[in-house]
Amino acid sequence: MAIEMNIKITVPDSVEPSADQPEKWASGLVNNAERINDRRVEKIGDEGTFIAKVAEISHIKWTPMLDVAFTSRTGRPAALVSAYHAKGMQGAYNKWNDKLALMFATVDGVYAKRYKDQVNNSKDNWALAAAVSGLRATGDRVRGLILPQAGYWMTGDAKANQMTNHMEILDGTPYNFVIGGASPIRQMFKAAFNAQLVHAANAIFATDFLAAEIVNQNNMLVSLCNQFRAGFILAFAVGGANSRCQFDYVGDVLKLHCRVVT
Repeated sequence: MAIEMNIKITVPDSVEPSADQPEKWASGLVNNAERINDRRVEKIGDEGTFIAKVAEISHIKWTPMLDVAFTSRTGRPAALVSAYHAKGMQGAYNKWNDKLALMFATVDGVYAKRYKDQVNNSKDNWALAAAVSGLRATGDRVRGLILPQAGYWMTGDAKANQMTNHMEILDGTPYNFVIGGASPIRQMFKAAFNAQLVHAANAIFATDFLAAEIVNQNNMLVSLCNQFRAGFILAFAVGGANSRCQFDYVGDVLKLHCRVVT
């Protein structure tokens, strides 16, 4: 048994957006206001489509969050609360559509003036939210990647040695663990892996580092890695002397631990 690669990446508490990022975020939305509204109308342009694509789906996702034993303050059981919710969602199209039409209306000769004003007024809030959510997982091009570095290290990418941002290198060097070692498969893994890493981190942030959510996300990461590993790589699992890819939350610090063992 040999450890080929063993790294830990510490997820920082926050990563402030670079100076031009809030402006770029706002400009992208403002400059595409007409396209955004056109797409909205094209995809959800009538009540029937709203019910099918928004109301019913929202109700389906909301229902499992309602405890079957729940009773409202007015005495309604969970089944009746759910039915009222469904009815309310299905009847919300006109209110939803009118509010968006108002946001994108032309005012003082400016198309979507209310929408554009709201976007520009939200730049500071966007920057604050990005600093404590997505950017602390992804990093950026100015100050370097954070969690996505792991994808380069686990595929033996030549760029990996230049990536040590928030990283402890415990053993080994960048190592390609994927089956066959071919470039297309490496790229498939890296794309899927990086997307899963960022999703996992954001889910953990959203649940305030809930232990059960960390376990859930770790199991998905392990499963993904095992789908791509070469046969001579010791199977990925959480803990133990095996190959691993997992988040550890100890002492209010979240770390990603990746290890490849042959």
